[in-house]
Amino acid sequence: MATRIDVAKRAGVSPTTVSRVINDNGYVAADVRKRVLEAIEFYHYVPNKFARVLRTRQKKEIACITHSITNPFYGEVVLGIEEVAFQNGYTFSLYNANFHDRDYRRVLEEGFYGGLIVLSPVELSKFVRLEQVKEALPTVVYWDWRGEAPVPAVYVQLQNAMREMVHFLLSQGHREILFLGHDSSQEWENPRLFGYRQAMQEAGLDAEKHVTLIPEWQDSLQTGYTVMKKILQSKQGFTAVAASTDLLAIGAMRALQEAGLRVPADVSVAGVDNLEISALVTPSLTTVHLPKREIGQRLMQLLLQQIQGVSHSLKDIFPYQLMVRESVGAFRPSSSVHPC
Repeated sequence: MATRIDVAKRAGVSPTTVSRVINDNGYVAADVRKRVLEAIEFYHYVPNKFARVLRTRQKKEIACITHSITNPFYGEVVLGIEEVAFQNGYTFSLYNANFHDRDYRRVLEEGFYGGLIVLSPVELSKFVRLEQVKEALPTVVYWDWRGEAPVPAVYVQLQNAMREMVHFLLSQGHREILFLGHDSSQEWENPRLFGYRQAMQEAGLDAEKHVTLIPEWQDSLQTGYTVMKKILQSKQGFTAVAASTDLLAIGAMRALQEAGLRVPADVSVAGVDNLEISALVTPSLTTVHLPKREIGQRLMQLLLQQIQGVSHSLKDIFPYQLMVRESVGAFRPSSSVHPC
């Protein structure tokens, strides 16, 4: 494997000049630059990235910790991060949140990264405080909890989003509304559940009667399908489902349809996220649009500002939008999974 010295010898220059050409740092005459580039081409020379990082102290790679790349929501956010990162000469390593303590600490302690984007602060906070992470390297988070993030963050007010969705179901005459979402040890970690409870209480309705919680973060099509089949066996009476994610909603809708129930004639179903598949299922899913790609782009922009030492406010709030489609209809006295 060729070295920088080999390139320098072939081009008839010093190794320092080769470095200047590679890093585009300092003046190099046009004819000299041409010789160096030709030598690089001849040897197919690729500089050792890690060695360059150590020498220049420029860490052009970031780490991103995400909940689950298999979830299309996070996949879209990551695409937004990637777009801005590559535009600015950065690469990034993606870590799944289903890590052990030692894996998180390795990401933070190995010192190779120039910054950190956290899409799953709930998981990370089990092992290390975000304030401590920020002291180690520039850090930004996607924050959908209740309360304030201790580091620069992009917010989506999911409590308000779910509250608006439930109010929409209420406006259609539904009163027996089932919530399907993940469990959490702390209420402030679960803004979607809090938004559901808030809307039901504002309507003077029982906010606990139809709450169905799944193990934390198991928001998948299969989970929605399996849990809804169990709910149907329990003979609960409800006329609408407010699911905390589109994946849960679509899985639940499939179970309802297999049981011979019509959506929305018998049961209305709504979700949150506005995944691409939500507009393609039958019936198309009423949901809340979250600007996933834009969230990722803004996270990377915020991180670049932190890396460059540019001061910025601690939060950017992104809007959400109710997307009314076919899966929600007006309540009819004859509708209901089981008599309430």
